[in-house]
Amino acid sequence: MIEKKKRDYSKEGKTVLEKPSKPVRLRVSHKGPNGQSFSFYRCSCGTEFVTRDNQVRSGKTSSCGCFAKKVRAHNIQTAHIAKHLKEIEKLNEVKKRKLLKEKYSKQYTKILLELSNK
Repeated sequence: MIEKKKRDYSKEGKTVLEKPSKPVRLRVSHKGPNGQSFSFYRCSCGTEFVTRDNQVRSGKTSSCGCFAKKVRAHNIQTAHIAKHLKEIEKLNEVKKRKLLKEKYSKQYTKILLELSNK
C-alpha cells in the first residue's frame, strides 16, 4: 500500500489561520422539500445558524461564515503588505541609482578638472 504524504500548508514567515472546530448541533429546525434535514448549530465564535445536517457531517460547513471572513481579511492584508514592500524596493533602487549617478558624476568632473589643469 502506498502512503500518501501529508501536505504542509504552513509557509515560512506567514501566520497560519486555524480552522474552527465543528459546529455544535443545538436542535432540529425543519425538513427541506427533498427530505433533507436542517438544524440549528452554534459556531465556535458563538453565532447560531441553520444549515443542512449532511453539510456539517461531510465537513463542507465548518463555521457560520466567520472563518471565511477571517481568511479574506488575512489574504487582503498580506497582499497589501506585499504591494507596499515592492513599492519600497522600487523606491530604494531609484534612490541608489541617483546616489551612484551623483557620486560618479562628481568624480568624473574632478578627473576632467585635473586633466584640464595639466
